[in-house]
Amino acid sequence: MRTALMVLVPLLVVLAILAVAGGTAMIDPPSSAEELEQLVGTDWYSVRIFGQPNGYARIETELLDTPEGPRLRVTEELKVLIKLAGQELEASKSQITVYDEQMRPASIEMAKNELGRASQLSASLEGNELVLRVTSAEPGAPPETERRIELPDDFASDVLISLYAMRGQLIPGESFTYSVYDPEVDMIDSHSITISRREPLGDVETTVVEAHSEQLGINVVSWVDDEGRLLRQSVPGLMDLTLERVSEDEALASLAPFEIANTIEVEQHLPLVRSLQEVRLRVRRNVGPAAELLVQTPRQTVTAEGDDALVSIRPETPPTSTLPLPIEGEEFAPFLQPTTQVQSDDPRLVEKAREIVGDETDSWGAAQKLCAWVKGNMHVVSSEPRPITALEVLETMRGDCTEHAILLAALGRAVGLPTKLVTGLAYVGGEFGYHAWSEVYVGRWVEMDPSWGEMTVDAGHLQVFASSLDEASFARASLATGRTLGVMSMQVEGYTTADGRRVETGEEEQ
Repeated sequence: MRTALMVLVPLLVVLAILAVAGGTAMIDPPSSAEELEQLVGTDWYSVRIFGQPNGYARIETELLDTPEGPRLRVTEELKVLIKLAGQELEASKSQITVYDEQMRPASIEMAKNELGRASQLSASLEGNELVLRVTSAEPGAPPETERRIELPDDFASDVLISLYAMRGQLIPGESFTYSVYDPEVDMIDSHSITISRREPLGDVETTVVEAHSEQLGINVVSWVDDEGRLLRQSVPGLMDLTLERVSEDEALASLAPFEIANTIEVEQHLPLVRSLQEVRLRVRRNVGPAAELLVQTPRQTVTAEGDDALVSIRPETPPTSTLPLPIEGEEFAPFLQPTTQVQSDDPRLVEKAREIVGDETDSWGAAQKLCAWVKGNMHVVSSEPRPITALEVLETMRGDCTEHAILLAALGRAVGLPTKLVTGLAYVGGEFGYHAWSEVYVGRWVEMDPSWGEMTVDAGHLQVFASSLDEASFARASLATGRTLGVMSMQVEGYTTADGRRVETGEEEQ
């Protein structure tokens, strides 16, 4: 089982957007050197998870004198410490952005470390396009890729919020939208901004700005003073994640790694879960409705009872009718396309998938062959914290549950089998551990677990999110998992045995 990747992706993604962007209108008139000078300076922030200082951020703003006029250069540094299975890890990034006269990012240079996986990204603004170059030293990854993104008319940046605050243009009750390039997930996102209210923060009067990310579904709340300086930000419902403006000494002092809990213990043990027809759980959340954390699926029913969620989970069943390969159709395109994580069009993955499937043309038969091959050939490790792609997994044939599921997803797509990555929790020996498995379409969607060798998952698999594995969906899966960390408890209410007998908590099986 494994949580690291599915937890740490949201930390970097969310921290990347914490400096709230805004503004759909071009600055009129353009900012003067005197106005931009007011933004120059260095700010330090404490990154806190559940109230504890687990990292820091530094934002330094400089004024450049260029032939085109005054320009702002912003340097951002971020570090978050993580502890997983006794191992201390680090997620960090460094980014330098230069803004043009319209306060759009004219160039971006970013280097990041995702728990030991290093990569670099550079971007430059050319007309209405952003030219991107990504460099990676990871095995199996191309050394450099380049592509262009056409930008929408409302392409903007976070600097505008500071300028609007300085000009007194953040009026409570007003709202607007804008588009921004998010280098963490490498995509254009649309943000909706609402100027919420005026509110004192300590002895400073601030404007509270609320931002919603359309692609990621994240809400970010920011407190900005009248000089345009960010004082505080929070992400409601996600590990109580907060940035607080502090002194440099405070930001760097007493940092402790955020310890990720891989499991949620339950007092009531289940018998052999593979044999059960149903598992019934009561899920609680420390604050707010627990049902918001879970999803309804054909085999999983979630019912709100006050703030608790009553969950009924049934085992997956084999399909009674299937389709031949390849499966085609516009509705399946998101689950067949290659992505950054799943390079299903790579000749090495295509060749291996065809070798495994052989002359099998039935989608369910092919899915079972692929699942059995992944289970039988992967070397299992207890936890692989770095984000690893399907091609890297194929080359090393090592990994935990996420690597098993990602490899199966890529192999399936390579032969025309639609696939998803499922994240959630699975029952083992008195606890529910964070886990990842697969979902394949063979005429209907079927959940299977390649790391456990289950062609159909048992009633102990509690789904939180199913991802199509594109950048936005993969980030949303991570965020959905992150919202459950440290806030969710579970209790077994009962189960139904193989012979149909309903057993409630406290009863002993006869």
